[in-house]
Amino acid sequence: MNDAPAELDPRVERSRRVILEATLDELGEIGYGSMTIESVARRAGVGKATIYRHWQGKLDLLGDALETLKRPITPPTEGSTRERIVALLEALVDTLGESRWSMCMPALIDAAARDATFQRFHHQFVAARRQIMVDLVVEGVAAGRRSDRRATPTSTRDRVRRRALPRQLPPRAGPP
Repeated sequence: MNDAPAELDPRVERSRRVILEATLDELGEIGYGSMTIESVARRAGVGKATIYRHWQGKLDLLGDALETLKRPITPPTEGSTRERIVALLEALVDTLGESRWSMCMPALIDAAARDATFQRFHHQFVAARRQIMVDLVVEGVAAGRRSDRRATPTSTRDRVRRRALPRQLPPRAGPP
């Protein structure tokens, strides 16, 4: 028995890549509510069956597409807590400034506000990255680095969201 993973056929790899790119383009242009397997298939130039051969549905497909945008995050170990938080936020800004992320972010926020299933997916999708920041904030509060003793990871997160997230979301697409 061979335990090595089977090599994917280059045509399958190409199809998957094209489909994932089409998914991100659809998300950014028409939003999660209007995006369908059919619209992704049409944009990718493949049949719906090709998509369903690899993914169970829209959310599964979107999860894999979003994974292609994730960069590894290595929490800074040097500097004060504040400097390390600033370094993480700068890395976030750099990531969000990339065309694909900036194109998709309003649609992700809108979908999370409208769809409870998507909201749970998104919460889980960003949990590990969010935890890195929460751990640094908790470390700073515990070390007495924050003058406002009422600050909590949640209140700090909310403050960052108000300042960092786009104020203008795209028009609502699809059913509420």
